[in-house]
Amino acid sequence: MNKSNNFRRFLVLFSFGIAYGFMYVMPYMKSSFYDQMIAAMGVTNAQLGALMTYYTIALTISYLPGGWIGDRFKPKPVLLVSIFGQAILSFLFMVTYKSYTMAILIWVLMALTGGFAFWPSLMKGIRMLGKDEEQGRIYGIFAALNGVGSLILSFVMLGVMAVVGKASLVTGFRSALAFMGGLSIVSGLLILFFFDGKATFGDPEKKDESASFSLRDFGATFKIPGVWIMSLLVWSFVTVLAAASYLTPYSTSVLGLSPALAASMGMIRTYGCRLVGGPLGGFIADKGFKSVGKEQIFGNAFCLVTIALFLFVPTGMNQGVLIAMILLVGVAMFTINGTMFSIQSELGIPVRMSATAINIATLIGYLPDMFVHTLFGKWLDQYGDAGYRTIFIYTIVTTAIAIVVAFIAVNQAKKVAARKKAEEESA
Repeated sequence: MNKSNNFRRFLVLFSFGIAYGFMYVMPYMKSSFYDQMIAAMGVTNAQLGALMTYYTIALTISYLPGGWIGDRFKPKPVLLVSIFGQAILSFLFMVTYKSYTMAILIWVLMALTGGFAFWPSLMKGIRMLGKDEEQGRIYGIFAALNGVGSLILSFVMLGVMAVVGKASLVTGFRSALAFMGGLSIVSGLLILFFFDGKATFGDPEKKDESASFSLRDFGATFKIPGVWIMSLLVWSFVTVLAAASYLTPYSTSVLGLSPALAASMGMIRTYGCRLVGGPLGGFIADKGFKSVGKEQIFGNAFCLVTIALFLFVPTGMNQGVLIAMILLVGVAMFTINGTMFSIQSELGIPVRMSATAINIATLIGYLPDMFVHTLFGKWLDQYGDAGYRTIFIYTIVTTAIAIVVAFIAVNQAKKVAARKKAEEESA
């Protein structure tokens, strides 16, 4: 592959990364603009929280039909409709934010623009950008660029609030919505110009089979063992991600870090560590083990060890060491995240079924988000600071199970490779 194609492919991945980063800022904007939303919308805390309930329900319902849409149509038009649709919703909310009924409708529609067919089409588009032996690096680079996009948006929003938000909370809130809509349009234009919608960077025989995807193929996707293996690997990552979020309060209440420092480490762990963990996981998968399954064994073991270390932290440990431990958890979990969807080719999931497979794995794999946060909170309410130990043990057990699943993935990959070899020899 020549340097020109490599550069173009990088531009496509960059546009994918920032589009993904921008897509989910608005539905989750209360995490950054909580006070501004309350002041502008005139709603109660319960009403604001309920928006996420409506969003999550709509998102969950949309996964399976969205996977069919993602496999039935080419990725580019699906991505553009989703991204520009999200921009329209940002501007619509900017002028209707006083109506709670409109807010509910907009949050439900955002589940369709940001979930539904956008997510599987994005993952399918990424898969189409490289050969099978490059999948680990492709997804790893995407994870890193997604981190870059999220950081860019975070700093832009902070700047907007610092300058515009001085006048009033409402002014800052509406300005943030305007910037979100504008940046969504920019990310859509990047995809429009850089992504040609064809597998021109991958294997020559990797053709676009969208038109041939049928309802029979949709049902057959559920019968592929690799889909369920990928689902369990995603389940583990989501659990680790949830547990890692509790390192911020644990850092202040138990380890003695200041709230400001703990919050900063949380942001770096969530966004900055993607820049290291994603490419590292992809490099290890493609160049080290030459197997995504084996890299998943490594990544989950890495997570297990870094989380287990917190069970043995003595009081009064040096803050520098504690910060390094917290960031290591971030790097570890993104070595998993960077490659968990790139395992498709190894597990024998056809490209034409890729979007449906991703949405099935997402639907099942993200189920922990529906209960682990409540479970972890209950443990903290019941046991106090000792509840963190229970959270860590639960997460360690989950990653241990994921290691076993990853071994099964390696074995399944061997069967798929043997089957492909036999088919080639008989052809």
